[in-house]
Amino acid sequence: MNNPFDLSGKTAIVVGGAGGLGRQQAIGLANAGADVAVADVNAERLAAVKREIERIGRKARTFLTDITDASAVQAMTDAVVADYGRIDILVNAAGITQRHPSEDFPEELFERILNINLNGLFYACQSVGSVMIRQGGGRIINVASIFATVGLPESVAYSMSKGAVVQITRTLAVEWADCHVAVNGLMPSWFETPMGKVADNRDQFYKGATRVPTAEELQKKTIGRVPLRRYGLPHEIIGATVFLASDAASMVTGHLLAVDGGFLAQ
Repeated sequence: MNNPFDLSGKTAIVVGGAGGLGRQQAIGLANAGADVAVADVNAERLAAVKREIERIGRKARTFLTDITDASAVQAMTDAVVADYGRIDILVNAAGITQRHPSEDFPEELFERILNINLNGLFYACQSVGSVMIRQGGGRIINVASIFATVGLPESVAYSMSKGAVVQITRTLAVEWADCHVAVNGLMPSWFETPMGKVADNRDQFYKGATRVPTAEELQKKTIGRVPLRRYGLPHEIIGATVFLASDAASMVTGHLLAVDGGFLAQ
């Protein structure tokens, strides 16, 4: 029997693939055999992940892309199709957050978070999904969050955006099932990434918040609530990503897979 997790001959796009979890997802897909196009807004990190993918022996291409610009997303999609011939896998991993009390959440910050976390993700789903429909199938993996379903104080824009990602995932899964386009999502908890390790980035993420907690308070509020009692390691997102991208998940669509150390089981 062939290895159902083998992605040889597949082409993937990872949006937000130059840092944090997206980088690991891009490298993981390459290790499973896929050629990978990576889109991000950081040119230096894009070059670094391109080198890593090529060291694995897979073809890599990078795109300095503002995903809040639908035309830029479409241009990226068109370029990947022109270069690779098709798109089999899309991973939407771009996202930002910042804390602020809901009663006076700044309009500009609110719109920026939603534009990246929600609008940009939809533009990629729409653009790449259209290609997948025309070619007869594909797999889309949207990175949501445990906070799509659990309240997170002073994070209304982030939680709202991730809740919408869950509903985009479910809606497209149902709408595109007849076209053989599987749409699933991942719901991570706290990971050892610049965004995930909030204790190390208090000033950034709590800018504008009512009060910036101490590192000890944050540790208790975050990892203290995870049954495994630790941050996820970035590479621990790879298995779930490769599974959802592979033939092993041929009967899976509309599913939100928690990679959260047991957080949502409580």
